[in-house]
Amino acid sequence: MVNLDYLKNLNEAQKEAVTHLNGPLLIVAGAGSGKTRVLTSRIAHIIAEKKAYPNQILAVTFTNKAAKEMQNRVIKILGPAASGLSWLGTFHSICAKLLRKHASAVNLNSNFTIIDTDDQLRLIKNICKAENIDVKQLAPRYILSIIDKWKNKGQYPNEVKINYKDIYEKTILPVYKIYQKKLVDLNVCDFGDLILHTVKILEKNLDIREIYSKNFKYILVDEYQDTNYIQSRWLNLLAQK
Repeated sequence: MVNLDYLKNLNEAQKEAVTHLNGPLLIVAGAGSGKTRVLTSRIAHIIAEKKAYPNQILAVTFTNKAAKEMQNRVIKILGPAASGLSWLGTFHSICAKLLRKHASAVNLNSNFTIIDTDDQLRLIKNICKAENIDVKQLAPRYILSIIDKWKNKGQYPNEVKINYKDIYEKTILPVYKIYQKKLVDLNVCDFGDLILHTVKILEKNLDIREIYSKNFKYILVDEYQDTNYIQSRWLNLLAQK
């Protein structure tokens, strides 16, 4: 049973945001002004007004803590009706879910492993050793930060345009090529891959993109101003319908 008190707990500006269900909406508000309440009340309102089923709503945030908080608040309002909110989560968790369904499109198996920073550094160190790169001159952690920068720009190794003002990038690009090939060979992803691979799948496979952009009737993004290029690109691909 839907708890309709959620509208009574809002001020006029919040109510206006929650009940606006047609067309785009941008909410600009300071810290502590109730943005999460608005976002979760809006999800509840969409479902209560039968504008979409729970699995037709994509709700994205940046941290696991924020995702859990949103989930709990919607459950508090909707009760069992919130159980189908399968696309509420962080950018990385939702992309991982999409990627497992379509892993073969980027030469992975659906049971791929997600590696952490320690595993990444170990792999980079091994590549540097094999390529005779002095890790005292070029720290593995710095190499990783440049690779991560390229991934956040949506670039696989063959798409990178080297900044020749940076004396290290021309040394790091071959490392990126080997690193990325090893990840695929080992059937693993780093955190950057979760979004990068998903974006590439949506860009190159119109049929897959159609499935999701037709399915999602509403896309809600918490802290949208903090999205980087690759996150924004992913959202735009999904919002095409």
